[in-house]
Amino acid sequence: MYHYFLTVLLAITGVSLASSVKIVRQGDEALVEIFGKYDRKKLEPGITFLIPFVEQVAYKQTLREQILNLPPQECTTRDRVTITVDFIVYWRIIDLEKASYKVQNLKEAMLNMLILSIRTHLAKLSVEELYTARHEINNALVEELDTTTDPWGVKFTRVELRDFAIGSKVIQPTSIDRKEVHKLRA
Repeated sequence: MYHYFLTVLLAITGVSLASSVKIVRQGDEALVEIFGKYDRKKLEPGITFLIPFVEQVAYKQTLREQILNLPPQECTTRDRVTITVDFIVYWRIIDLEKASYKVQNLKEAMLNMLILSIRTHLAKLSVEELYTARHEINNALVEELDTTTDPWGVKFTRVELRDFAIGSKVIQPTSIDRKEVHKLRA
């Protein structure tokens, strides 16, 4: 009976010690909570030992640049033309503490803010202006989204308009043909 008790005790001790070893990869960061409370303890890349049953990793996230998958969005321009736009968005977490504790679902919140900003900006432009204002649209979106998401510890690095479609015709913003725009409007 003594041997069984000792074996169980050693097994529990071994499992708890093994679970207290945490490895954080390069480019990642982790937040540690002590009894469910965050006390500003962050794990940097490398190996760390936590106190078993007391400390636990609450959030672990990459600080590298990421792509936010944005489905094509239908928008209406100033001249009441319905277009479908396709954007590619790059972002990164600059403060994991804010990104974890200031907003409940970070990616969903960013996606909703991005869609709202895109529709608002494009509603101010005519179809013809979409051809020439691509760079301005991208910069305005990055600036606005950075301001909005700063309390969440997030930085938008790039927002790029890849293409847009009027009806079923996909238009690359790099080529401009004003006659074609007038034909599409008619």
